[in-house]
This record gives sequence, structure tokens and C-alpha cells, in this order.
Amino acid sequence: MRSDSHSINPVPPPPPPPPLDLETFTEATRRALYDLVVAVHFRAPAEAPPGDWYPTYSPDQAGLSVDFARGRWLASWTRLEEAASDLPEDRRQALVRIQADPEAPHGVAFYEV
Repeated sequence: MRSDSHSINPVPPPPPPPPLDLETFTEATRRALYDLVVAVHFRAPAEAPPGDWYPTYSPDQAGLSVDFARGRWLASWTRLEEAASDLPEDRRQALVRIQADPEAPHGVAFYEV
């Protein structure tokens, strides 16, 4: 007799979430983008190639902020690995524009400003 864990008709995966509307501000969109920035820029994916670098500090420690200004979504944080260096302030700060990109893995692309 088969156990319940081996179903003949497995449950299909849930559909992907609808694309984010990046044209206007909503707190739900800001939060979703914050989570995407964390996933892409602060956490190493399980399949990351050896030698890829990811920060050892948290988004909170870096002061991560996601904002909507002049019709654009921006994310900024301090590159703490550069904080003690002699680099100018603009090189210690990360600033990226977030733009919809249906072909990208998370549905958005990040462009350095």
C-alpha cells in the first residue's frame, strides 16, 4: 500500500507572484523591493560559485534604505567593508536604481547610480 507522502498527482507549485507595479509608491512594493535587495545583495545564493563575495554584515548594519523618488525606486546602503578605508564617501556608499525586468530572476534589475 502506498503512503500518503507519495501522491500520484502531486500538487503543482504556486504560480509566480504578479509583477510589481514600480510606477507608483505603495508600502507593499517598498517592502517587496527591500526583501529583493536583501536577497540579491546581502545573501549568498545556495548555488553561488566558490570565490563569489557577499557581505558579512546585515542590511540593518549597512543602513539599507529603499526609497521612491521622482518616479524611480532607489536602494542605498553603506559598504561597511570600505568604511575604514581611505576611499571617498561616494565610493563607500552603494546606490542602485531598481527597474522592472521580466527576464531577470527576481523580475527586477539593479543599475548602479
